[in-house]
Amino acid sequence: MILHQFPDLQWLKQQADQNFSRRKAWGGRTLAKEGWPTVILHTKTKTTYRDNIRGPLSLFTNVSGESRVGVEGRSIKIKENYFFLTNPDQHYTLEIDAPVPTQTFNIHFGEYFAEQVFESFHLPVNILLENTFQIPHQPMAFHNRIQPHDAFTKMVMNQIAGKDDQDELWLEETLYTLLAHLMRNENEVYKTKLRLPALKSSTRSELLQRLLRSTDYIFSFYDQSLSLDELAQISCLSKFHFLRLFKIAFQKTPH
Repeated sequence: MILHQFPDLQWLKQQADQNFSRRKAWGGRTLAKEGWPTVILHTKTKTTYRDNIRGPLSLFTNVSGESRVGVEGRSIKIKENYFFLTNPDQHYTLEIDAPVPTQTFNIHFGEYFAEQVFESFHLPVNILLENTFQIPHQPMAFHNRIQPHDAFTKMVMNQIAGKDDQDELWLEETLYTLLAHLMRNENEVYKTKLRLPALKSSTRSELLQRLLRSTDYIFSFYDQSLSLDELAQISCLSKFHFLRLFKIAFQKTPH
């Protein structure tokens, strides 16, 4: 469903904490199943503060203006032409405080929808055939990082923004292609981790997390003067160690 105003915050928190067990959506719609439904929030506001919501897999972006998303103790500034992903069961905070209205376009992928898309890519065909209506739960997790919109994500966002939510078949197919695209992008991040020179997988994961903090910072403050010392400090690495690892991981320099 596509909403043009934020649901009541206390109602939403209660429903999310109860996993939508009453099967009621905002506005009185009856949901087919328990669990987070698929919701697109296409709103316009100057100010909002929606704190500590247990969410599904969610994509936060803005058609115009800026917002902040808080997750895992971090506060991330999201500018136009960028988006940020949070994972199922992560608690997020959304904050907007701007002199002119920010036009949000936040996609909350339905709990079962996202899981089944993920499983259709990762489970063997025989398991999918033998368990058509009882597919085992598979965890799905993306790196919490700012990403620039590419031509495809921008096209999908524009297409959805120009539609209403009456054509459920079209919307479900479109969100499927978007989520598949995001999964392919995440697979590239996994390849990035494998390029890092470390013996242990846990060490490579930690290095990648630190480097992604620097890319988040670049995407948030690209319009300001940035220094190598500053980016290295963000990543908790020495300056030239940071530069070396950045070039190995992303095959380009921070500049």
